[in-house]
Amino acid sequence: MRRSALAASFALAACGAVCGAACGGASEPTPTATVAFTIDAPFCGSRIPAQFSIDGVRVGADTFVVHLAGEHLTTRAFTTSPGRHTLGATAGYYTWPDTQVTLGPGQALTHTLSFYCS
Repeated sequence: MRRSALAASFALAACGAVCGAACGGASEPTPTATVAFTIDAPFCGSRIPAQFSIDGVRVGADTFVVHLAGEHLTTRAFTTSPGRHTLGATAGYYTWPDTQVTLGPGQALTHTLSFYCS
């Protein structure tokens, strides 16, 4: 009886070592944050192609459609890491001032770009 209990303990310890090694490489997914851009252009009726950057790296481009059929005012969300970031955007010859933001894990931010047509 003692020998079988010892064998069972050994088998359990071996199983724990194997399972622990197999699971040891698993980790929690790295948390992310997201940034979308929206345009606030109350006096425009226009299509405005724009490019977007996070920390000086271009992350995408989109065409805003303002006060026209098929209105499109907000981009898709761009994934980034939590922390401090610099957001940038340009539309043709116009460049919005860079904006500093701090994002928490899982945070979704929509950054508003003000634009006035004359």
